[in-house]
Amino acid sequence: MADKQLTEKVYGYLAEDEDARVCKDIPESACHHQPKSFVLMLLSLTLTKLGDSLVSARLVLPWMLSSLGAPAIFISALVPLRESLALLPQLFVAQQLRQQPVRKWFWVAGSVGQALSLLLMLFAVATLNNSALGWSVVSLLALFSLSRGICSVANKDVTGKTVSKTRRGRLSGVAASSAGLLTLLTALFIVFSPEVEGQRWLFLALLGAGVVLWLLAAALYAGIPEVAGATEGGGMQSLKPLSQCLCFGGTVSLGILF
Repeated sequence: MADKQLTEKVYGYLAEDEDARVCKDIPESACHHQPKSFVLMLLSLTLTKLGDSLVSARLVLPWMLSSLGAPAIFISALVPLRESLALLPQLFVAQQLRQQPVRKWFWVAGSVGQALSLLLMLFAVATLNNSALGWSVVSLLALFSLSRGICSVANKDVTGKTVSKTRRGRLSGVAASSAGLLTLLTALFIVFSPEVEGQRWLFLALLGAGVVLWLLAAALYAGIPEVAGATEGGGMQSLKPLSQCLCFGGTVSLGILF
């Protein structure tokens, strides 16, 4: 009971829920659970956004590979792989996802997949160098990106079933702001700490933190009280433009590597 009251207070503060009709665009059965869904989803997204910053394919992973002696060709492949492969599950998962009445477990599975990818990457960083490290990181980043794509597809459906449209913008905004603040504090700690420049233990710590963040996010997301929804109408939309984008991204990635 106390947890429910706390959740509703947090939701009321963050969402400023004063509109009695705020639940009109989500199922009536989900309206009563909206405060809990909002808070759990907010915490999950904040953790994963923070994790994205700590293991960024644009900044942290290139810094890591460069510091540990991996050839530049692997560094240049990181961002194309991260961006193109994250779209791939939209082609192959969306149909199966929308045939399931409860879809949060896809997000949970994707989050666990990202944690597993980072855990394996942590072992690679701890034991490998040069080209062997580059191949390992690139391969595991591909697995990470595919898992992230599953989360992206699933979260859109789960959010549409559990959080009112008028509160979705605030949800993503608060999550991004919270993660940004935490990332800034982490960056300041690294900058002002002595003798951390390019140290292997620093990258191991960042990857380990990412594993913990995604596992916590998965546990929190699993608690979202998602109600069973309709399973019809789950056909693929915008398939041709997306496939063209994927082909271009995949071509760029393979071209950089080979």
